[in-house]
Amino acid sequence: MIRNQSIYIGPTYKGLIQHQVFYNGIPESVYRLLQEVGPVQRLLIPVHLLPKIKKRLGMAGSQESIAYQSLAAGKAQINDEGVKNIMSSSYFDTPVPNKQYNSSGQVINPADSYDPTDGAQKVKIKASALDVTLQNAASAAGNGTPFSPNDGNYTLTFEITGTSTSRTVMFELAGPSGQYMPVTAFSVTDPTKFGQQTSGGNNSAPESWQVVVPAGYSFRARIGAVSGGNVTVKGKAVT
Repeated sequence: MIRNQSIYIGPTYKGLIQHQVFYNGIPESVYRLLQEVGPVQRLLIPVHLLPKIKKRLGMAGSQESIAYQSLAAGKAQINDEGVKNIMSSSYFDTPVPNKQYNSSGQVINPADSYDPTDGAQKVKIKASALDVTLQNAASAAGNGTPFSPNDGNYTLTFEITGTSTSRTVMFELAGPSGQYMPVTAFSVTDPTKFGQQTSGGNNSAPESWQVVVPAGYSFRARIGAVSGGNVTVKGKAVT
């Protein structure tokens, strides 16, 4: 599942929005753009490579920096790098277990393909959602209740609310070893916002975040500090 989570870090270009995140593959229209414009392909990357590529983006003369500047200046040309040979479609087209999202945010069967006449998904399958409670009116620092799926990979969307006047909520993921490590979550309402913790979220200004939790892994929203009230973190998990 993580392998099929990608983020576009270039400037807004032909419908691609900077810091736009794609879960479980990319839309057919974006894949066509990747085949045609080399700089776009260099800047649509797997999420787990984001720290490394962002460093290269800030290095003058790097391929990523050149790609960004060419897009920003409107100088990118069709088939300008022979991009069909840079990266095959296997990364973007590899099916994932159960279901995946299409470009409209709908959950569909990856085997259903697209209608060639209008690009629409032929069959749309509604996903079942699990209610998840990570923190329930917690008024002190603590680990809360982790979400630990065993029957498949899940996308967890959760909201931070509560009466607290200040709080620090840290996003952490543990693999089979049981050792929790920081993990990057993505804001649902602001595509430019992502991080491994937040100090926002209360009843008057809730925050919504999204993270992918692979089967056999555990995710928790650990409260590092809280004052002036409580913190609740609840959400929905979809396969």
